[in-house]
Amino acid sequence: MIRIRKSLPVLLTGMVASSLLYGCTAPETKAPAAAPATAPAATPTPPTTPANTAPAKISVMKPLYPGHVFYPDSELEKLLEKGANVELTYETPPNTEYKTALNVKLAGGDIPDIVNTFSPGDTEHNALIAQGAFRPLDDLLPKFPKLKASFSDSIWNMLKNPVDGKIYGVPWLRDRGGTGIVIRKDWLEKLGLQEPKTLTELVEVLKAFRDKDPDGNGKQDTIPLAFKDNQLPNIYALLPLFGINPAWAPDAKDPNKLVNGVTQPAVLDALKFVRQLRQDGLLDQDYLVGKTIGFDKFKSGQVGVLLTGLGDYRQLAILTTMKAEILDPIEHNGKKWGLSMPSIPISRTNQISAKSKNPEAALRYLEYQITEGFDNIQYGVEGKTYNVVNGIKTPFADDKKDKLYNTNVGLELLQPEWLFVDTEKYTKFVSKDIAQYMIKKIDEYEKYSMFDYLRPNVDFPYRTETSVQQTQILTEGYSKVLLDTNVDAGKMFDETIAKWKAAGGDKVTDEVNKLQKDKSAPSYTYKKK
Repeated sequence: MIRIRKSLPVLLTGMVASSLLYGCTAPETKAPAAAPATAPAATPTPPTTPANTAPAKISVMKPLYPGHVFYPDSELEKLLEKGANVELTYETPPNTEYKTALNVKLAGGDIPDIVNTFSPGDTEHNALIAQGAFRPLDDLLPKFPKLKASFSDSIWNMLKNPVDGKIYGVPWLRDRGGTGIVIRKDWLEKLGLQEPKTLTELVEVLKAFRDKDPDGNGKQDTIPLAFKDNQLPNIYALLPLFGINPAWAPDAKDPNKLVNGVTQPAVLDALKFVRQLRQDGLLDQDYLVGKTIGFDKFKSGQVGVLLTGLGDYRQLAILTTMKAEILDPIEHNGKKWGLSMPSIPISRTNQISAKSKNPEAALRYLEYQITEGFDNIQYGVEGKTYNVVNGIKTPFADDKKDKLYNTNVGLELLQPEWLFVDTEKYTKFVSKDIAQYMIKKIDEYEKYSMFDYLRPNVDFPYRTETSVQQTQILTEGYSKVLLDTNVDAGKMFDETIAKWKAAGGDKVTDEVNKLQKDKSAPSYTYKKK
């Protein structure tokens, strides 16, 4: 049976900013065990126990995100324990508190067997390995061929430590795609407008949404454009239209020199564009300053165009109050809307503690999640949380699911690589037709991907030391450009870049180019089933 450790003290909550480990903002709640809902019933068949031995005790630490609920002591958890022959203890701090909670664990030496932690692309990843917190897995992975085969060799190679060349952790891959453009198709049709194909055409659509009452409520209260949330980095999705890779990439004048995209001169053009949108009443006025995020406003019918993650569309496609569609990538002065992609497709890593007494059992549990236990983790139990319709696993509505078999999101630690290019990635949320539509749109957007050139196997100590301060300088300066109409945009931009340089920006650029010899373009694909 799974035991849940008590949450960390509330005093830790305020110590963590929203831009930490995974960049999410809202806390989670753990739900109490619930009585079965009135879903069609079936008697689930427990998986076969892998060995006639006592279950190994395994502790797990992972964050919970907005919309994710963990139901403790559920029947589904018991099925997973039996199938993997383990006895699990989960600790699930809210994602906003997770980095602090993890640091407390590491400082105290009380490290769980499985720790869901950083991507190899994050600065903390190699630092924790150097401290001896986690163990290499090269000697154990051959004992788990199904786990090994669930990811391509290129993915495993990305997990190799630059110092000793060994593999640390089992990957959780990032969702495909990035920020795209979602539009109210029904509003376009009502106003007799075509889908915009350029930035200029998009602005004209925004003006029509502002002036022509597309929601028909008799008020001029429509929000033409909103970002998913109110964080400054959302504007960086626009930079490719102005010829800028938002990440580290070759200098336009010197392909052998990498530069930080968000500090380049053309960023000012993007800032001026967004500033004008705000002044013209075309942009959500809560951006950067409000509490209600644009995504929620779009769902409530207030917003005409939303810049959000392409994967988020699955939450919008099912809304019966609107007809939302994903625009094809627009262009501006010959530049296409491009997705900003990391140099590696690994979002997080399931590390195995160097102190674990059961590292093989920990890997056995991870392997089980993406093999024999895959359906349980992804869907729950047939007849309790989903049915199979025309060969497709179709989840019940949330209020029809038996919550005792519905803890899959809280338990999930990884997904197989093939899932990211398969419609099954989305059919547990939407119909197969919509899933195919999403895959097609993601494929189209990925044609114009812009990769971060920084390699995860290179350590940049000065960058790690100064990155927080430098990011804060850019955030404060760019926010003033966008919000303060009395500020001269060009002057403020120049002052911001000067402060960034004074805080070590140029020194970071020198370090990056000195330490990273490989300045070739990153590239990767997801293997299919």
